[in-house]
Amino acid sequence: MKLEPKQIAEFKSERQISAARFNADGAVLAAVGYEPTVRLWAFDGKNLTPLPSLTGFHGYSTALAFHPQQPRLFAADSWGQLACFEGEKAVWRHETAHDGWLRQIAISADGSRVATCGKDGFIRVWNAADGKKLAEHQAGEDVYALTMTDSITFGDIRGRVESWNADLKKKTRSFDGSPLYKLDRIQDLGGLRVLLFIDGGRTLLAAGTTPQNGATPQSIPTILFFDVASGKLTKTVTHVSNKEGYVHDLVQHRSGCLMAVSSGTPGSGQLFLLDPAEKQAFHDNKKMANCHALALHPDGKHFVVTSTNRDSNGNGKSLAKDGSYKTNTSPLHVFEV
Repeated sequence: MKLEPKQIAEFKSERQISAARFNADGAVLAAVGYEPTVRLWAFDGKNLTPLPSLTGFHGYSTALAFHPQQPRLFAADSWGQLACFEGEKAVWRHETAHDGWLRQIAISADGSRVATCGKDGFIRVWNAADGKKLAEHQAGEDVYALTMTDSITFGDIRGRVESWNADLKKKTRSFDGSPLYKLDRIQDLGGLRVLLFIDGGRTLLAAGTTPQNGATPQSIPTILFFDVASGKLTKTVTHVSNKEGYVHDLVQHRSGCLMAVSSGTPGSGQLFLLDPAEKQAFHDNKKMANCHALALHPDGKHFVVTSTNRDSNGNGKSLAKDGSYKTNTSPLHVFEV
């Protein structure tokens, strides 16, 4: 089934958002971004109503994940902190779960384990109940993405993608994601942002961008399809042009179609939908600029896309008359399918 999404509402956010997710019953949307808090909203099927934020983070809040059964939220920051919340209370915290930027969090299907990766190149596995460290693995250089099934599958800045069994402490499979990396003008251009299993675990998707050049970055949104059994690349899907940048978020709808958002040069980026059997998107929405997060509601009928305000100019903005600096924000776009 090819979905036909329709935007039904838009809400303001005070800061720029980098990741967002709904909780297990879809009543709460959480988001992290360019501030040391986790923002929360109550969702009623159309409206997003602000709730008290979760605090105690440093720098930026960078990653989050909800427990699949319990009312717990796991979140991280750019100083390497990992925290577990139940309501507004922190159940446990690790101030130095990673040395610096903690990039992603994944949770096992039964909710018993939490896996994290970071700029320090480590994969770490934690007991979800009490935060005890269960295992760690020196995974590579700046690990950007991971996902958890029976094993932990991760990928680093150079596009090296591997599956690692935390119990057996050994590598179980490797995949060549090097098309998502380029060395240019003494810059490491790492394109991997998302890892996702589909087809009952038979296919692994590695999504991000195919870097074209550094300095004045140009890159093409890219999704690599791997056969898990053989580890071989079976298909490469690129979307539109080298101005569209990175696939920052990728989820699969219950209908089977893939839903992705991208962000590139200022003002570009979009929402696009793809049938996994095809190589071209069947739907794209260019009305939103620089999209970084897509949160799919558990009902499969709603989703939220976070973009960047249209007048964003990065560091090119002028100070206001009172000397303050107007930051970028991320409008929250609510869609229905």
